[in-house]
Amino acid sequence: MPDLDNDRLIQTGQLNEYFHHAVHAAADRRHLAANQATLHYLTLLLSQFARSEQVFDYADGRLQVRPLALLYGDALAARSERERRLWLQRLGDLALFIGGLFAGRLNRHFSDLDYCVAMGGNAYGYLQQTAPQADDRAVVFGELADGFAGFVDVVAVVTGKQGRGTRA
Repeated sequence: MPDLDNDRLIQTGQLNEYFHHAVHAAADRRHLAANQATLHYLTLLLSQFARSEQVFDYADGRLQVRPLALLYGDALAARSERERRLWLQRLGDLALFIGGLFAGRLNRHFSDLDYCVAMGGNAYGYLQQTAPQADDRAVVFGELADGFAGFVDVVAVVTGKQGRGTRA
């Protein structure tokens, strides 16, 4: 079981294993009933975003997180449904990660957190509604869309930030 103490360095050789335990513990702590496939998706997302080049884009001569509105614009301008779905998955994934990582800061500006939750939840909702019939991820995207704020809380707990319902 991982140590979620913010004051200590976490050392692990297996990032996926660490996040698997951390995500499940956080979901239990937040009393979030979630499909195992959805928790697995969240585990893989956190493992992927542990590498900064997966979070940041290089634009305007510097590394930055692309604004969600620009990602949405890219999705609207997509030349194919496949490309649109990739942009919206990126948008949903970033909104989930950023929402959890900066939960305390965004929580001081409720409109920012609500914007993040709406953008991410709607992106996952579209992915769920337009998923090919054989795509098992439709269930995952549907659960993320319907419970987006709860999953932001799980990310906040895993990353050591305060979730929406968490009191300091």
